[in-house]
Amino acid sequence: MNPRDARRAKEQLAERYGGDVRRGTQERILSSLESLDPHLREAAELYKAITQFDAHVAPMIPADRVRLISPIQSQMVDDDRKKLETIMEEHSLSERELHNIYQRITWDASADAKAIQADILGNVMKPELQERITKACEIAVQATRSEIALGKVLDVGCGHGAIVRSLVDAGLSEPDMYMGIDLSQIMVNNAVNRYGSARNGRTGKGRHFVAGDFLKHDFVAGGICAFDSIIFCSALHNLPDMEASIGKAASLLRSNGGKLVVVHAQGAEHVLEQHRANPVLVKRGLPTSKEWTQMLQKHTEWCLALESCPADAKSPQDMKEGYLAVLTKVSP
Repeated sequence: MNPRDARRAKEQLAERYGGDVRRGTQERILSSLESLDPHLREAAELYKAITQFDAHVAPMIPADRVRLISPIQSQMVDDDRKKLETIMEEHSLSERELHNIYQRITWDASADAKAIQADILGNVMKPELQERITKACEIAVQATRSEIALGKVLDVGCGHGAIVRSLVDAGLSEPDMYMGIDLSQIMVNNAVNRYGSARNGRTGKGRHFVAGDFLKHDFVAGGICAFDSIIFCSALHNLPDMEASIGKAASLLRSNGGKLVVVHAQGAEHVLEQHRANPVLVKRGLPTSKEWTQMLQKHTEWCLALESCPADAKSPQDMKEGYLAVLTKVSP
């Protein structure tokens, strides 16, 4: 985008968000929360308060909890838990659904801004961060080139199509080799507007974008049995159940070489900072090397082998390379 068009795009974006993107995004979030059905709004508010409290006290030793948390405050939180449990039981709600309410509303509110800001920057990150994304995309694309490849890559938490260009640059040669899924319909709308028109000249098919819950979506019913690679780019920490998400991804990978790629260009420490700042949206940090090993030992049915270990938070490697975990699907 040339400077003149970029300036015009910034002006139009600010206007769309009421003069200030950050403030406008927050106003959209609050408006969406207020428009929820009364029982959902109450459940969401209780879930938020309880989650924030639990994250606050989690690092405390028992003595500090007694000293810093008053009995009245503890009782109020206990009462909130009982109230939330009652609402969830009466309306068949789950914690995953409450988590996803905040995820969907937040990303819906910011979708247009993030997509336009990416357009202004040419849909690339800062060079040192883009290198990390490029490396992850090359690994994902390489899995489509084996003799037994299916020619399919799944981008979980695809947003506005943030890594489509990086995957194409890495060699994803045909549009219909790509599928993206995101919880936010508005994010997916932006992705379709930007990347949905290209077609494979032989099959006539294009990129497939889905607005939906990754953990609930029935890929087989949609005609896809497996993928050569599945990539979570700055996304795994946003899902409501990280372990279940990894298990779902493992079940969708082809055997004998399918790749699971988890990348966050800004690193593990950045995600922990997000968790500390907003535990409602980011429930925990990304898995450490030790946690990956423990999960794989626990879930042998995943048939995953850790090929490349991620850097630990605050380590020199994390600051230099960001977070990258690569797993390979092996035979049972």
